Order: sequence, then structure tokens, then C-alpha cells
Amino acid sequence: MELTAIVGLTVVAALLAVLLRGSRPEQGMMLRLGAGAVVLAAVLGQVSPLLASVQDMLSRSSLSWEYGSLVFKGLGICLLSQTAADTCRDAGETALAGKVELSSKITLLLLALPLFEKVAELAIGMIDGQTIT
Repeated sequence: MELTAIVGLTVVAALLAVLLRGSRPEQGMMLRLGAGAVVLAAVLGQVSPLLASVQDMLSRSSLSWEYGSLVFKGLGICLLSQTAADTCRDAGETALAGKVELSSKITLLLLALPLFEKVAELAIGMIDGQTIT
């Protein structure tokens, strides 16, 4: 789905949701959730070529796919949690949105922990004068 189609879909859905807000707020919520799901599905369909391209660049640069994998997992966590938090805010549940954002931050820290350990090992090795591999 092209960006113009996504923008058009979201603008039409937002206008319809505003019209439904006064008389049928539950239908407006379902409309927003449905439009969000369609946009998310369209965007996720475009991820495969991007992953292949990044994997190709990493293999040519002799870097491990582990690093690219960490970046894409982190990006996925950010996008998923932002979508969930925005949905909670749309429903008027700002406290739940905050909890989603907090849990995603902790998950990102846990995801990056092995990378932090590797950087710390390299730093200690440099301080001790060891060769870096």
C-alpha cells in the first residue's frame, strides 16, 4: 500500500470517527482500531525487502546478523508499544498507555543487555591491553 493510500485511509477514518464520536463512540473506536490494523498490516508487508537489504549490507561488511537483528527487534518493540499506547490513549486509558511505554523501555533494556556486556568486555580488554577480536 502506498503512502498516499495510507494517508487517505487514516484521514477518512479520522473524519468518520469524529462524526461518530457524539452519537456512537464505540463504533468510532472500532473504526479507529480497524484502520490502525489495516495500516499496520500494509506496513508490515513492506518489511521483508528491507530486512533482506539490511542482511545483505551486514554480510558485505562482515558484521554479524546478530547486530542487525537487535536493531530490528528494538524497532519492532518501539513500533508495537507506540501503537498499543496510542490505542490506549484513544480509549481514554492514559495510565495503561504509560504502563505499555514503561514495559517497552524495560524490554528494550533487556534486549540490549548482551550488547552492553560485549561493549564492556571490549572496553576492559582495551584497558588491560589485550588484543581485540
